[in-house]
Amino acid sequence: MTGRLGRLLILTGAAGVVASAFMPWVTVRGTALNLDLGWIGATVSPGGKTVNGTDTSVWPGVVVVGAIVALLALVSFAKKVVLVLGLVIALTGGGLLYYVLNVIDIETSSRSLIEQTVAGLALTSSTGPGPPVLLASGIAVLVGALLR
Repeated sequence: MTGRLGRLLILTGAAGVVASAFMPWVTVRGTALNLDLGWIGATVSPGGKTVNGTDTSVWPGVVVVGAIVALLALVSFAKKVVLVLGLVIALTGGGLLYYVLNVIDIETSSRSLIEQTVAGLALTSSTGPGPPVLLASGIAVLVGALLR
């Protein structure tokens, strides 16, 4: 029974990883500056932008990792490999979530204090569902591998 539950969690996590690449990751609104979102490889122009996973340069890799996890769960299960992938996905999802929650502060940290203050006053950001889904998917893969 736990073997089936583990496989179901892994497959659900793999689907979540793939889905997260197509979801919104962060929305930045404001008129103050152009903001280069370096870690996810997107740019926000004055007026704002919603950055989806597919707007970044990493989305094909996210989809491939999700497909590999699903394939391993369906074909020949390699517990240690899936454990490591689950851990990497969870850590990446956590890092991405931290980044998008703090994107304005992180991306303006190398600018002058005046630019940081203007950005803090003129720009707002909100996290989309993509990073939390990626984090939860990594946890699901990790727990699923442990149950197998």
